[in-house]
Amino acid sequence: DKGDKAMCEAFLRAGPRKETHFDPADVTAAIVTCGGLCPGLNNVIRDLTHSLFHLYGAKRVIGVRGGYHGFSEESGAGFEPVELTVEYVDDIHHEGGTILASSRGGFDIEVIMNFLTENKVDQLYVIGGDGTHRGANFISETCIARKMNVAVVGIPKTIDNDVDLIDRSFGFTTSVEHAQAAIQSAKTEARCNLPNGIGIVKLMGRSAGFIAVHSTLASGD
Repeated sequence: DKGDKAMCEAFLRAGPRKETHFDPADVTAAIVTCGGLCPGLNNVIRDLTHSLFHLYGAKRVIGVRGGYHGFSEESGAGFEPVELTVEYVDDIHHEGGTILASSRGGFDIEVIMNFLTENKVDQLYVIGGDGTHRGANFISETCIARKMNVAVVGIPKTIDNDVDLIDRSFGFTTSVEHAQAAIQSAKTEARCNLPNGIGIVKLMGRSAGFIAVHSTLASGD
């Protein structure tokens, strides 16, 4: 019936729109990676930079170094922001870690807001886990309260795959793949210890056991 409620909801397909809130030619975007490392971080930075320039024609993309610490100009050597260009990120997907470096903590809302204002940032892309996203949400709420026209975008980074809104977080497949070698080694060691042997493999996952479950099913051991 027409009066029935929808049975499910879905996200809109991603991609450029005919009409956007910001004029792409005037956009200055900033990208920051926070928290622990995760496979695929450089891929995200690279594709995000490519999309901003190639799909939208953004004016400038700033790479904030060292997580939330990098928003402060007084953080010391090594925290200075970098200019991200298509040429700069060209081969970074072949490198491990993150070219922007990362860290935990260092969240100072006034320092961050000053950085956004001084650099005239229109869009802030925050790549991190749950703690990082709590900070990103606070930045967004502060921008709204101060009537700053800044879009804050959170990109979930967790190998644990414990984000309800998405089917698979980047880095999860890599963690499952690398766990295979550990499981195989543990099985070999258990078999070679007589009369009885036990092989124990400890995997990450915090409150979720997705890596353990998928690794076990994938190995077949």
